[in-house]
Formats: sequence, C-alpha cells, structure tokens
Amino acid sequence: MHKSEMALKTVLFYSLVAVTAAFSQSLSQTKLLKDKFTSQLHTIADTSNCVVGVAIKDLVTGEQFLINENEIFPQASAIKIHILAELYRQAAEKKFSLADVVPLLPKFKVGGSGILNSLDNNVSMTLRDYAVLMIVLSDNSATNLLIDKVGMDNVNASLKKIGAAHTKLQRVMMDYKAAAEGKENISTPADVMMVLEKMDAGEIVNKAACDDMLSIMRIDKDGPLRSGIPPSVSLANKEGDIEGVRCDVGIVALPDHPYIICVMTKLLLVDSEGPEIITAVSRAAYNYFERVADSNEYGRRIPR
Repeated sequence: MHKSEMALKTVLFYSLVAVTAAFSQSLSQTKLLKDKFTSQLHTIADTSNCVVGVAIKDLVTGEQFLINENEIFPQASAIKIHILAELYRQAAEKKFSLADVVPLLPKFKVGGSGILNSLDNNVSMTLRDYAVLMIVLSDNSATNLLIDKVGMDNVNASLKKIGAAHTKLQRVMMDYKAAAEGKENISTPADVMMVLEKMDAGEIVNKAACDDMLSIMRIDKDGPLRSGIPPSVSLANKEGDIEGVRCDVGIVALPDHPYIICVMTKLLLVDSEGPEIITAVSRAAYNYFERVADSNEYGRRIPR
C-alpha cells in the first residue's frame, strides 16, 4: 500500500474514532438527564394526593414520557379543543363560513367562565369570534352555541375517525344534571397528545385550518402550563377545571425543540393542588427540553 494511502486511512480511522466517542458522550449526557427527568415526573405524580396523568412528546426525536396516559379523565374546558377542530372541519366542507355572523340566542347563555352571559341579548358575531372567546376566555355560552352549530355527534364521530377513541363530548357546558348522570366530557392524556400532534403537523382538516386553530390557542392566557414556561416561549394550549379536576394541554414552541405536554388530574382533595401539580410538571419539562436543546455533547450550556 502506498504511504500516502496508508496515512489517509489512518487519519480517517482516528477521525471516525473521535466522532464515535463524541456521539457516545452525547448519548450518555442525554440519557443521564432523561433518567433524572423521568424520575422527577414520577416523584411529582406519586407524591400527589390525587390521580395524575401525563403525556409528553418530543416533536424533534419522537421520545415520549408517559404516566397513566390511557387513564380516562374528565376534561372540563380542555374538551373545547375538539369542538374547535370540528368547527374548522365543517367550515372546510363548506357547511358554513367562519365569517358567518350568528346571533347569541338566550338558550345558549350559561354561567361559569366567559363574558357573553353578562352581555345583553343583542349580541351577534362571527363563528370565528365565538371560537376565540371559547378558547381564550373559555366562554361557556360561546361553546354551547358552537356545539349546537356543529353537533355533538359529529364531534365524537370525527374524534373516533382520527383514533381518539376515548375522547367524548357528552354534554354542553354547565349541565350539572347531565354530569350527575355520568355524561361527562372525557379523554386521556394519550388521546389529546395524539390530537395535538396531528394539529401541529397540519393533519386535522388541512394545514391552513391547523395554523389558524393554533394561532387562537397561542393567544396569551394565564394557566398552570404557562406558569412553568418563560413568557418569551410561545404556548398553544387549553386549560380546564371543574370540581376535583384540573387539566392543561398544549404545544410548547421551544426554539429548535418543540414538545407536546398534556397534564391531567382528578380526584383532587383540594382543587388548588391541581394547578400546582401541572405547573411542577410543566416547569420540569421545560427545564429538561431547554437543556437538551442548548447543551453540547459534554453538557456545556451554549448561549443562544
């Protein structure tokens, strides 16, 4: 073998060894941090005096972190994401336009969250405006109008079609009689994670519809997921709370490392503990993904 060829092969060999060593070091660093994060999640869930469900997915690597992901939880207002999706699906089918102006009839007015119940009976606005109020202010009157518009059975049929078999819209907002009869709005952390992933990928209705739905969900609002994430980082989410239940689900647009996070609690002894649990999981998740995104293979933090 010619000396120059031998020298070239030697250089290539040692270069490969160096790259392999760096890659192994990177994997080792990531695994150590992943193990700590996983342990932290289980500690939060195991020490909570309630039932906690978690589904988190790294949208870069596909890696998932799951606790009670297939457990069924009441959704409270988090179910409104699926009403939003059905509204956009039917608009895409030309059943109506999101720009259609619709009056708020007295029969749709209910208490709880929102503002429409406090206004007079001459309110009219576009269907998209009702959707914004439903998601941003969690307006129950707007929600009931939209449920009537799209049909409860249609929401459930669409959910079943995309694989969210455990997610069901079974009552309108503030219907305590229906809730007492077991007609609760339900889902699982895994179901909602799947729906949000499809929305992020533009696979629910179409890309334009998903982009617009997410733009509504990204409008700033307080909540336990947001409390664990810096204000500068975009969050598309929907929170829900009813007696003994707190949920918050969304997509965190961490630069270069977005992730889905769904945290659900039920059987709370004290309702105020729900947001504390969700914020603890949210903060732990952000701290994990932010370090994965910003560290080199040796664990040094690289300033953005």
